[in-house]
Order: sequence, then C-alpha cells, then structure tokens
Amino acid sequence: MTRELGLAALMLFASPAGHAACTVSASGLAFGVYNPSSAAPTDSIGTVTLSCTSASGTGGYTIELDAGGGGSYAGRRMSSGGSILPYQLYSDAAHSQIWGNGTGGSSVVTGTDNIPQTGGTSTYQVYGRIVARQAVSPGAYTDVVVVTVTY
Repeated sequence: MTRELGLAALMLFASPAGHAACTVSASGLAFGVYNPSSAAPTDSIGTVTLSCTSASGTGGYTIELDAGGGGSYAGRRMSSGGSILPYQLYSDAAHSQIWGNGTGGSSVVTGTDNIPQTGGTSTYQVYGRIVARQAVSPGAYTDVVVVTVTY
C-alpha cells in the first residue's frame, strides 16, 4: 500500500524600517510515495533562500521554521482528512538537528555571511524525513510550515 505525500512551505517575512530589503523563498518538500512496509525512511530535500538587495543594518540573521500544523517540534505531523503521518525537518544531512525556533529540542539556522548588510543571496537545505514502517491510511498528506527570518 502506498501513500502520496507532500509538504507545503509558507514564507513570512517583514523588513523593519531602516534595514535591508530582503525576500525569503522556499521550495516545498515532496516526499513522493511512502511505502509503510519499507524498512528505509523516506527522505526529501528542499531549500530556503534569503535574498537581499540593499545594504543597511548590522548583518547576520536567524532562520526559524515553526512546528507546522501538529504544533510540536517533538514530532511534526502531516495530515490527510483525519489521519496523520509524523515527519521531521532538519538543518543537517545527518538528520540530527531539528530545524525549529530554538525551543522543544529544536535549533535555528544562523547566517553569519552578512547578506542583509551587503546584499546577495544565501540558500540553505531543509532535510525532511518520514521514519519507516508507520501504519497510515492512504491519502495525500500535507502540512504548512512558516519560515521566519530575523536580522
């Protein structure tokens, strides 16, 4: 039995007066077909990109991801109707650093390349994982995760 999975990303960004003019964009993660009988986890990679066009301020920034619809960094949850499918988002390829807001066992990504001050673009990988052998109902599972950049 297979399941179609997707993860949507929603970007929120505000540029304070007197600071750089920046935008945030992200590619959604598409896990594809999840096979609950597979012994291997299902992984996907997306990106978060920060682009700034004018210089002002002190440089440096943090990028946070919220917990999504499940409301917990301990286990993000995609949903399909009344069914849920736990997953997680990480800032590293080893899947050891949960990308969140610094609470609940999560950490933020910190940019030290002064993009907001000097202009330019910086792109970060988002590593998604669904652990193996979860018994879930068939469906199209989705979640929305809010990205917040502070500089």
